[in-house]
Amino acid sequence: MPTHRSPTANSEIPRTHHQNVPSNDALLRATLWLMGFGQHVAEVDSQALNAFVRHHGVAGLLDRTRVETLDRTHSTALAQEQRRIALRALQLGAALQNLIPAMTARGLQPLALKGPALAVQAHGALSTRGGVDLDILLSEEQWPAALEVFQQQGYTPAPGQRLPLARGTHELVLLHRERRPRVELHRRLLRHRHLIADTQGMAQEVDLQGTQVASLDPIHALPYLIAHANQHCFRRLIWLMDIHALLQRPDLDMQRVARQIQRTGTCAMLNTCLTLLDTLFGTPVAAPLQRVRRPCRASHIMAALALQAIRESLSDDEVAQRLGPLKRVSMDIALQDSLSGRLHALSGWLSPTDKDSNWMTLPPALSFLYPLVRLYRLARRFR
Repeated sequence: MPTHRSPTANSEIPRTHHQNVPSNDALLRATLWLMGFGQHVAEVDSQALNAFVRHHGVAGLLDRTRVETLDRTHSTALAQEQRRIALRALQLGAALQNLIPAMTARGLQPLALKGPALAVQAHGALSTRGGVDLDILLSEEQWPAALEVFQQQGYTPAPGQRLPLARGTHELVLLHRERRPRVELHRRLLRHRHLIADTQGMAQEVDLQGTQVASLDPIHALPYLIAHANQHCFRRLIWLMDIHALLQRPDLDMQRVARQIQRTGTCAMLNTCLTLLDTLFGTPVAAPLQRVRRPCRASHIMAALALQAIRESLSDDEVAQRLGPLKRVSMDIALQDSLSGRLHALSGWLSPTDKDSNWMTLPPALSFLYPLVRLYRLARRFR
């Protein structure tokens, strides 16, 4: 079992004043211990601990033996949260089991991202990972047929969603008339179009309780999961636990993973991720990954920011507000591995989304002004 090291003990992570908040640190340490890492700590408020575990989505990964050693108030609350996660996981799995065969029957090639498929790949059980929605990747030319399937299954686009999508929007949100799990239909893996643009040959069949579901194989899933977590400042423990678990797979070819990290331009993001994994879980770094990680000032700042966000259970908007627009965008650009990647990232930040076009409708002749609308909305969001 890995030995937990103090999140303030790693010399690579700059110290911030937020790291001295004892209540947040105690909640993090208690949660890590309940997941099997580190030493037992003094008990914390049961309601606060339950809220912390729920925010980070890790109830399904708690060690039941350790949960049962807690007093009745703590153990009962956490057991209820585990049951909630398991129920939600079953709902997501059932929805995916209905959708994937219906799509493949039409000759479509959907790829399930994260969610139930990743729960099986990384943690070995569907019940370990809940969530709020299903993420499905599908090439855009297949969307007309896919939307017919979704409509037959009771799904329609969420209010405010419209086709064609704005250049800066990479997913369509679909809601079910009977409030089944919502679906995010992705036309690309990530917000930035240049990262992991081609998914040809990346799929692996996952047995989801008798239904074969195509998902990213671990070698290609790791760069995606790292880039996705980086997109959200690594602010939730479940994203780091997914990566940690995949890295523990005995069948994982670390040389191929390292080559894929380099190919996708995620070496600086990898450095942030490995720093966090080592700090929180004591995850050993394989030599091939050690060679391709790219330490840089931006990755150190991101690691410190992530620890703060994890401790304080911050949302995306709260992280953004603390950083400010210039620092958030410049840090994201600096974490790209190449000049072309940095230019693409800047272009991505300036690309209008559906929310921008919904916020202000411009006549077609003035549509070239949407990047300015984007800039204005970013400034308002980060204020």
